[in-house]
Amino acid sequence: MAEDNRQFDANKKQVSLKNLYLDPNNFRLIHEPNYVEVSEQSFKDKSVQHRTSQLLVGHKNRNIQDIIDSFKANDYLPVDQIQVRPLDAREYLVVEGNRRVATLKYLQSEYEQNAIDIGKLNSDIFSKVPIVLYTDSDEMHHLTLMALKHISGNKKWGEWNQAKLLEKMHSTHGLSEKDICKRVAISKVELRRSLRALSFLQQYHDSDYGDQFKEDKFPIFREIVRNAALKDWLEWDDGQYKSQNAQNSGFLFSLISTEPLENEDDEGSVSYADAHLEPALVTRDDIRLLSQIINDEKAIEQLKLTRDINAAYRSSNQMFREHQQAAIKSISNEIDTLGQMVIQGDSLPDLESALGRLQSIINRAKASNLAGVEQKTVFHDRIDAHFSELLVSNYKRLQDLRISKLSRINLFTGINNSGKTTLLEAIYLLCRQNDFFGLLEVIRRRGKIAEDRINPEWFIEQIPPEIDISGQFDKAKSTVQIKHYKEENNQIDKSFYLESVEISSRYAENSLKSLTRIFKGRERETQADRIKILCPSVFSSPFFLNEPHRYAQFHYKSVQSKSLPKIVEFIREKVIGTVEDIRLADEMQRFLVTDRVFKETLDLTGYGEGLQRIFFISLLFASAQNGIILIDEFENAIHTELIAKFAGFIDELSKLFNTQVFLTSHSKECIDAFVKNITEINELSACALVENEDRIVAREFTGKEFRRLVEAGNVDLRRAK
Repeated sequence: MAEDNRQFDANKKQVSLKNLYLDPNNFRLIHEPNYVEVSEQSFKDKSVQHRTSQLLVGHKNRNIQDIIDSFKANDYLPVDQIQVRPLDAREYLVVEGNRRVATLKYLQSEYEQNAIDIGKLNSDIFSKVPIVLYTDSDEMHHLTLMALKHISGNKKWGEWNQAKLLEKMHSTHGLSEKDICKRVAISKVELRRSLRALSFLQQYHDSDYGDQFKEDKFPIFREIVRNAALKDWLEWDDGQYKSQNAQNSGFLFSLISTEPLENEDDEGSVSYADAHLEPALVTRDDIRLLSQIINDEKAIEQLKLTRDINAAYRSSNQMFREHQQAAIKSISNEIDTLGQMVIQGDSLPDLESALGRLQSIINRAKASNLAGVEQKTVFHDRIDAHFSELLVSNYKRLQDLRISKLSRINLFTGINNSGKTTLLEAIYLLCRQNDFFGLLEVIRRRGKIAEDRINPEWFIEQIPPEIDISGQFDKAKSTVQIKHYKEENNQIDKSFYLESVEISSRYAENSLKSLTRIFKGRERETQADRIKILCPSVFSSPFFLNEPHRYAQFHYKSVQSKSLPKIVEFIREKVIGTVEDIRLADEMQRFLVTDRVFKETLDLTGYGEGLQRIFFISLLFASAQNGIILIDEFENAIHTELIAKFAGFIDELSKLFNTQVFLTSHSKECIDAFVKNITEINELSACALVENEDRIVAREFTGKEFRRLVEAGNVDLRRAK
């Protein structure tokens, strides 16, 4: 008789509970950490049965408490059959009903040894358990029984357990896909999805992260292999059920796993810290989001930086496209509706106005494919020289201010309102070139306003009438000019339009321009052929808006560059000797300190502001590699005794990351600290901003010049004339 139509001999009887043996290879148990597959010869071994019982019962009866409660309340009701097969003449292996048998064994033991109350459960059940005996020894029959109940039936197992049973039917017993689907009553789609997921899981097991697998990850693998975009990205081979792109699959495996953090000592030896980064992808929804941004380089870089799939999605063009497509679809539907109506003559002006606005959008889209999208790249990945000179022709109080003795570390000082912070802003704007977000950052952070709370009218009021800044960067001239005005463009919707911001920039032979229209009550629009920046730039000021998510990004870069242990070591050796580690802790973006004095980790905010400022400034450098850092009021909150030590560490970090540093200070101790602690004095410059005939001018000194002045006497750069 054909395999599919075989008949199996079965009969009902009652047997003693002691003659029933739990199945140690039950597929319900394969996800348990202590699960071990055993041979049939060992099924009756006491240690095997004890372990199987423990796995089925769970900690404090967690896995069987529902059955215990049912038995006590209702007695034993043979609603579901206990199916067994013979081991020998009078002993049987439970094929189906292992959890119920384990519950009965537990209750029998407690009843006979501890006299517990078993409620309405009749104790006769312990010697007369109703079973259905199958005499056929074919394992496929027993697998089919389990599959019918726990895959296609009403007592479904978890996806991992289901998949492993299907795999055994297919791989171990050689059943065809058609036979399995017919036996188990599932579709070929479901079967193949499970087999693909198991195959991809094997690649995960073979990876560096394979020891992290738990059965609750399996739904993620099923979601991956059902997703067409991810399969294309993985270069999935449906013949071998395997990803052919090792780099992409490795990256994906890292996202669904915890990522250990490395510590590197001064000799380059690497050790692994107890701390780690949590998985970036933990649910099916996370996988679906990933599939939508997988080909968006900007979003993937954000994902690598933050390990936050939602932040990556928000940074992608996908949200913009979805909003745009929804708007276009809505317009199309409304046009269809209008087409079915009789239009009155007095409505024609409104229709013509709408047509004009729509045509304006079409024209703008043809002229630029960057509307509403932020795109930034640097001119060079690696630079040989930073800024060697600056000219602030027009920015706020600074007019025709020239600085020509710049070096790797640059100190600016002066009395209050002498333009120190303004100078740092000018340098930052020059770095950002035709990037509108550079101007936005400077204005909103000085105003201590979050990006989503900017009043567009207030923003326009803060923009100087004209901005003109230039400099020599990496041996090439760079300029940026910014102005804002009202466009005389009849195609702009004037009911919302406020003003336009035009940014013109030039670096070497590269001329760029961007135009951003500011509206009230709707998103701004940016048009540009491309947007480029000179280099990475980070601006830190104790007077700016504090945004914790930025420091989370700085922390990740420091971890990635392996500079975080160096920062913690400096704090331990120079600031607080009991600090062992500082790590980003959770989604609240708190930093927790491991301190030998305390049993529990402490929030960094529980320490003094000086320690916090030292830590946060140090984090900036990895994010400004091959770029610049601007630090306003460097000495703010830092104790005088620490300034000299920290100055030396700033010198060390700037060399490590090839970073040019610009900092302002009111403190003579701070200025002298850099003069005395920088290792190469020719890599330092000092500049005093002083007022001269209603203009701010620069009094400049090279490091060597200023050191000679300091050594010659008690010179105070702040009071230079």
